Amino acid sequence: MKNINLSIIIVSWNVRKELADCLRSVENNKPDCEFEIIVVDNASSDGTVEPIQKEFPHTTVIANHDNRGFSAANNQAIKIAKGEYLLLLNPDTIVHKNSLDNLIKALDENPDAGISGPKLIDENGILCPSIGYIPTFRSILYSKTFFRTLGIFRSHYKKLTAQNFNYDKQNKVEQLSGAALIVRHSVMNKIGNMDESFFLYYEDVDLCLRVRNAGFKITYVPTATITHIGGMSSIQISAKKRIMLYRSLFIYLRKHKGNFKTVLFGLIFKPGVIIKDMWNIFAGLATYIFSVLVFDRTRQKKTLAKVTNSAIFLVKYSWEFIFRC
Repeated sequence: MKNINLSIIIVSWNVRKELADCLRSVENNKPDCEFEIIVVDNASSDGTVEPIQKEFPHTTVIANHDNRGFSAANNQAIKIAKGEYLLLLNPDTIVHKNSLDNLIKALDENPDAGISGPKLIDENGILCPSIGYIPTFRSILYSKTFFRTLGIFRSHYKKLTAQNFNYDKQNKVEQLSGAALIVRHSVMNKIGNMDESFFLYYEDVDLCLRVRNAGFKITYVPTATITHIGGMSSIQISAKKRIMLYRSLFIYLRKHKGNFKTVLFGLIFKPGVIIKDMWNIFAGLATYIFSVLVFDRTRQKKTLAKVTNSAIFLVKYSWEFIFRC
């Protein structure tokens, strides 16, 4: 029996078409090494499992009876994976030629590297920012609260998002997007599998931080290109998307910053989010009225979506956000 060098792990939820396209891209751009593909389906209702098993018979499919979340589903695959390297790949991605080989090569040539990640582009070929620094309290406040409108902590946010990063040069980074990254199996064995406290969001930030804390580097590889369509699963839960993100954020902060600091942060962060949504509604209504008067249909649609999102969050999820996150 041949040794498996690479285990490709994909977690899916109601993205049958995108998953099939992703698997075809892997078949069309296979790595030179021996590899396996493990798909974990989180109780999709779109009939994902049978068509995937039929079209891709050499793919191992784990069909969950309920949605266990992204981290837990990945762990199911990691437990049975045989590869020296583990590729955690979103289903809404397209693998390009030589990308998998170049990601593996970057790890082979850098023994101190625990994770490597590719250049991500969207379906139009435009670069998707995928590099970041580990988030701080100040960068989070700017990113998600009314502080952004006031311009407070903008420099911290610019650092968080690595806005001056050279995406054409291979380099060590603090954090990579979880849409596509390769991690050494031995590193996962050392630090433990993905934290199942994270149902969705911030699991990649947590993983990158734990890998770095264990003494390994994280390498960005521009010669590996993967298309990331983005958000195909999360789009379906847009009404719950933000509350899920905030819940994961506070899990992350409690774990890595401590309960006391996180409680103090929450006293500023939560009112800041509520104020931002209230401002979005009032300012958005004024913008919407203006766009109607000038017959700007594009702005009408965009503004209405923003106002609706804020209104739904305040009416339906604000209590849960304030008292349960």
